[in-house]
Amino acid sequence: MRVGDIITMVALGIILVAGVLIIANFQKSIETLGLTGVANTTAQTAINNVYTGLQLGAIGIIILAAVGLIALVLGAFGAAPASRRE
Repeated sequence: MRVGDIITMVALGIILVAGVLIIANFQKSIETLGLTGVANTTAQTAINNVYTGLQLGAIGIIILAAVGLIALVLGAFGAAPASRRE
């Protein structure tokens, strides 16, 4: 696992936390507006879609970490890519 991979995972984690905080504040603000009908439904649908995207981002970090660990284990046991074999 390279340093860039670790920095990417940390940065993605920070971005996800910031995104959740921002959308939670938007949701509180929208609730105080007292929207009715289609506007309220549209706002809630948009917020639900954003939360779904943030959940997928969290899964992406887990997958990135798993791929990094697999690469680390394979590197430790000497399994090099075909382009590096001699």
